[in-house]
Amino acid sequence: MAWNQPGNNGQDNDPWGNNKKPSNSSSGGLLDQIKDLLKKGNSGNNRGSSDIKLPMSFSKIIMSMIFVLVLIWGVSGFYTINQNQRGVITRFGQVQPEIIQPGLNWNPSFIDTVYKVDTQGTYNFNVHGDIITTNDKGENLVFVEMNVQYRIGDPIKYLFNVTNVEDSLRQAADSALRTSIGSSNIDAIISDGRSVLENSTKEELINVISHYDMGITIVDLNFQVARPPVEVQDAYADAIRAQNDSEREIKQAKADKVQLVQQAEGRSATILADANAYKVKVELEAVGDVARFEKLLPQYKAAPEITKDRLYIETMEKVLTKTQKVIVNDKSGNLLVLPLEQLMKNKSEQSPESANVSNLDSDYITPPTTTPEEVGSASQNNNEAQNRPTDNNSSIKRSTRTMGR
Repeated sequence: MAWNQPGNNGQDNDPWGNNKKPSNSSSGGLLDQIKDLLKKGNSGNNRGSSDIKLPMSFSKIIMSMIFVLVLIWGVSGFYTINQNQRGVITRFGQVQPEIIQPGLNWNPSFIDTVYKVDTQGTYNFNVHGDIITTNDKGENLVFVEMNVQYRIGDPIKYLFNVTNVEDSLRQAADSALRTSIGSSNIDAIISDGRSVLENSTKEELINVISHYDMGITIVDLNFQVARPPVEVQDAYADAIRAQNDSEREIKQAKADKVQLVQQAEGRSATILADANAYKVKVELEAVGDVARFEKLLPQYKAAPEITKDRLYIETMEKVLTKTQKVIVNDKSGNLLVLPLEQLMKNKSEQSPESANVSNLDSDYITPPTTTPEEVGSASQNNNEAQNRPTDNNSSIKRSTRTMGR
């Protein structure tokens, strides 16, 4: 067989033993390629002196590369948690129960994943919509906008218990709002009952989200806008003004009531005080009368007739001082009744200058002065009455007519 027989350019039949086949090992081929690249690099760097070769160990290069990669991997694992944050770690996708505290921390890159959550800040969102109120006053439509503020309490539950916390919380807040507003009075929603509704809505929202265990805490809830629809806002404004007028009138009526009650109590106190004073007066007068009669009793026992006459005279004096007639009793037993009113009237007609008689004191009346002719005429008539065999009554009547003339 000829050594230069055709077939692979005669390399397979090399008689000198140079018929070795190239290795098909992939690792050997890769290393050979790296060596070739290094040789080419060395030859390129030493163009002027191709005979000089830098000594370089391939294993050292590999180790250096590995060291650099490990160094970069180790440095990339450092991270910082701020003071208002907490960290949650997942290792190969599994949540770790440990919560990372603020400060400089390290975790193996490509193995652990760190989630930073702000647990000190406050998040908020708004919920609004038109809600129909159904109560004993009928159905009404009201527009309400509510602001909800919350804070993250448990970062692990916040991240992994619910897919979208804000969306779930928004739906829960909308449900709580419609539950509280739907059964309320529109007047309370718009005017004076908003604080009560805010508290009830907050309690309802807390009750709803407690079933989801989101790891959040409701900080505050308040109504930004609560008004009727624009189409009927004027009518509601008139209703509110009427309600304010009603409340004002009620307050005024209560104030008048208080004033009248105080006045009545004052009059009642005055009447009671007068009654007590009159009671004391009557009691004192009774005590005085008793004391006076006790003083008169010894005198009456000593001289009963004289005491009777004196009491009679004193009583008649008190009675007759209030009358305007004068009764004259002479020793013959005839009574003369002097009509002072008629005498004073005739006197005033005859002499106007004597009009000062009308200014006499009503408690003390003195009879008018008479002329000597009138006294003589009265005496004469009195004597005639004594000589006539008539009764005393007719004599008194004639004397009265004579004095009247």
